[in-house]
Amino acid sequence: MLKSHLALHTDDNEDEEEDEKKVEEEEESVAVEHEPIVLDAEKRYLKKSEVSVRLSFLGKTADGDGYTYLKATLTGMGLTHIDAIKSFKHLQFLDLSNNNLQLNELQVVAKLPYLVLLQADKNKLNAAELHRMPYLQVLILNNNDITTVHDVFQPELSTLEVGFNKIQKLHFTNAMPNIKCLDFRNNRIIEISDLNFPKLDSLYLAHNNIVSLAGLERLVNLRILHVRNNPIRLLDGFHEDHTKLIYVNLRNCKVTTFRQVKKLRVLKGIETLILKGTPFMGGTGEEDVGGGGEEDDNELRVEILAALPRLKRINKGTVTPEEREEAKTLMLQWLEEGEKDEEEIEDEVPNEEDDSQP
Repeated sequence: MLKSHLALHTDDNEDEEEDEKKVEEEEESVAVEHEPIVLDAEKRYLKKSEVSVRLSFLGKTADGDGYTYLKATLTGMGLTHIDAIKSFKHLQFLDLSNNNLQLNELQVVAKLPYLVLLQADKNKLNAAELHRMPYLQVLILNNNDITTVHDVFQPELSTLEVGFNKIQKLHFTNAMPNIKCLDFRNNRIIEISDLNFPKLDSLYLAHNNIVSLAGLERLVNLRILHVRNNPIRLLDGFHEDHTKLIYVNLRNCKVTTFRQVKKLRVLKGIETLILKGTPFMGGTGEEDVGGGGEEDDNELRVEILAALPRLKRINKGTVTPEEREEAKTLMLQWLEEGEKDEEEIEDEVPNEEDDSQP
C-alpha cells in the first residue's frame, strides 16, 4: 500500500477518512504471516526487451528536451539481476516487487539519475542501505527480511515504507529532513524515542511491540498516528504542540482507564479517535479474530466526547447530534460537581496484573 506524499494518482482533496479506512481494511485482511526468504533462487537476468514492453506513464523527460515513458513495472518475474535497467535512464518510477533480488543486485537502480519512486516489495532484501540517489522521494520495501534502517539515507526522501520486516529499532544514523511518511507496520519495534523528524506528517506503527509513546512530542507536525495492536497502556508523549494531529488509532492497545484517554485533551485538533478493542472499551487489547462486530458502549462514547468535544468520529462511528447533546450535559455535570478521576493512582502503575484486567 502506497501512502506516499508524492501524489501520482490521487486528488489533493482525497477524503482522509476513506484513506484511513483502506489502511484498517488492509490490516484486517492479513491472514498469513510473512514467509521466510529463501536465498537459493535460480539466476534470472532482466532483458532490455522485457523492460520495453512494460513501460508506461508517458511524460516529459527530466531535462525537458522531449517525451518518454517514465515508469517501468517489472513485477513477478523471478528476477535476480537487473543490470539491463541502466539503459532506461529517463525512468522516474520503478516497481520491482515480487522478484528474487538481493541488496547488491538492487544497487544498480542508483544508475538511474532521475529515479523518484522505487518499490521492491517481496524480494530477498536483508538491508535497505541503497546508494544515494539525488531525487529519490519514495522508497517502498515491504515484506522483505530487513532488520535495520539505521544506515538508510536518501537526501530527498519523503516516504519510507518497510512494513512486514524484522526491524527492532526505529533509528537513523543520518537525519533526513524531508521525511513526511514512515510506515513500519508489522515489525518488532519496542520504542520510538529516537524519532526526530520535524516534518513528519504520518506515522504507521501497527502490530509492533511498542510500550511507550515517549518521543512523540518531537513530531510537532504529525497529522496521523496509527499504532494499532501495540501493548501501549499509558498515553504519555502527546503534547500541546501537536496542533495538526487529527487522527489517532489505538485499536487493540492496552489503554485501561479514562484517566489515560483524558491525556489526549492536549490535542486541540483531534477529529478521529480509535479505541476499539482496548480494555477501556471492554476489549482485551488483542486482535479480535472473530471479526470485531460488537457495538460501542454508548455511555463510554459520550464520556470520550465530553472529554474530547472536537471529535467527529469515535471508532468506526461518526459522532451523532444526540451524542453531542449528551456530552454537553455530562460536561456541565462535571463542572457543577468538580471533575474527579474515578481511578485510583495505583491503578495507573503498569504491571503484568494490570494488563490482564478489563
